[in-house]
Amino acid sequence: MPMNDEIKVGLDFGTHQTKICVQRVPDEGRGEPNYEFFQFTDLKGSKQYFLPSVIQINDDDTLSYGYVDSARMKAEPDEPIRNDVLLEEEFDIAEMADKLYDKYATSENQPEDMYVLSEMLKFRLQKIKARNAKKHEDAERQYDMEVRDFKGSKDVFRYFKQATFIGGEWNRTTLISNRTLCVWYLAYVIFLLEDKFGTDFSINMGIPTDEETYDVKKRLAVEILATSYYLVEDVYKNDFESFLNEKYQDLLAKTENKRYSKELKENYFINIFPEAYASLTALTSRGKLPTGMSLTADIGGGTTDISFFTIENGLPMIYKFWSIPRGLNYVADRSGFDYAEGDFTKRVHQDVIDKFNRKKHELVYNLVKDLQRKIQNETSIPVQNLRDALKDRILVYSGGGSTFRFLTKAIDTFTDIHVIDASIWNEENIKDKAVVSQLSVLLTTAYGLSVSVSDEDVKLKSYSSLFAHLPKKEDRIIEEISKDQC
Repeated sequence: MPMNDEIKVGLDFGTHQTKICVQRVPDEGRGEPNYEFFQFTDLKGSKQYFLPSVIQINDDDTLSYGYVDSARMKAEPDEPIRNDVLLEEEFDIAEMADKLYDKYATSENQPEDMYVLSEMLKFRLQKIKARNAKKHEDAERQYDMEVRDFKGSKDVFRYFKQATFIGGEWNRTTLISNRTLCVWYLAYVIFLLEDKFGTDFSINMGIPTDEETYDVKKRLAVEILATSYYLVEDVYKNDFESFLNEKYQDLLAKTENKRYSKELKENYFINIFPEAYASLTALTSRGKLPTGMSLTADIGGGTTDISFFTIENGLPMIYKFWSIPRGLNYVADRSGFDYAEGDFTKRVHQDVIDKFNRKKHELVYNLVKDLQRKIQNETSIPVQNLRDALKDRILVYSGGGSTFRFLTKAIDTFTDIHVIDASIWNEENIKDKAVVSQLSVLLTTAYGLSVSVSDEDVKLKSYSSLFAHLPKKEDRIIEEISKDQC
């Protein structure tokens, strides 16, 4: 490899699997770029363009990355469940007092005997409640111990990227933080990259975000990547075997989280882009999308990411972003099979498809309603003009789910369906183009990251600023609003 090549790595660190596109520009960045999609080696020695986002603790406490290696897997106990607690029966004092008084009453009983009986029952009930509370407390303590043991023995980790950047139900139990798992996984990827390209390259990585969360998540992503680099280059001195042979307890002790600084970011040549921005850049840079309000939906294995955007000066402007925990794994699992088993289309249940699509419709329906409220409350533009501008708007599908037509339906007024395909690469010099073109919907984000220039050029806009250019309500000016304005 010529030493004067400028190398830029587009790292699509995915919830389900990771893809990498490498842009190489000869003559120190002044020549014509060429592209190569990185190939990983699976457990059978075959080359793959995807590295599953998986970490496994092996039976010797070392770690494996990317693939579940059943031959090296340590035994994992069943997840603990809360057992029923056998409690003493509690009672109503007045009701019990009446029953006992009637049962044992004699001619010698006095009216005050009922009060004495009630006080005795009250004392007895207090004792029963205290014993029951103690049983609850003991059972809870036992359950907590079992959960802690389970956390410590968990040996296969997935969805740590989504848990780190989005949170929610993806944050499964583990004594190792999801952030640390991201660091280890990315360190493994950096080792692979440096083994092939040396150390003289920059990384452009994508994150799920919009304008509101971009700065915070960008800093987090820089910290994670910088910590990964620190492990590779400073702790393990680029010794891949030493890294792979380290027991996870020792690796945990050596993982020192780096704090964000501009110098840290520049030192490791890191750029962080919104994933939706990166995938759309491949289209907008060639003028393949017109202006106007549009959507993109990236249906992956673990999640579906939906972004509301416009095109300005040839660049996408992301205004709104959602990441929902429904991807191809969800569709397969709810239909009663494992996505990895294949034969997807014939085994998916229609009610699961309907539920998946309803969730997308729900999000976009609420978006349209919100846009209508905003334009009615903040501008002098008639709501009907917005409805007209939103008719037949563009919806760009990408990700593995976009290969299935039953998942790429129109959503509300966004009915002009575009599925990303290999045509975006017609003008590019791409290694093994005939092969990777068949995987274009899966590899587009990685490619978009590799062609992105600098995250300083990313100018996202706040959702609240969407109609800032329109006349305000107090101006009492009625104007027409075109699709280009929106």
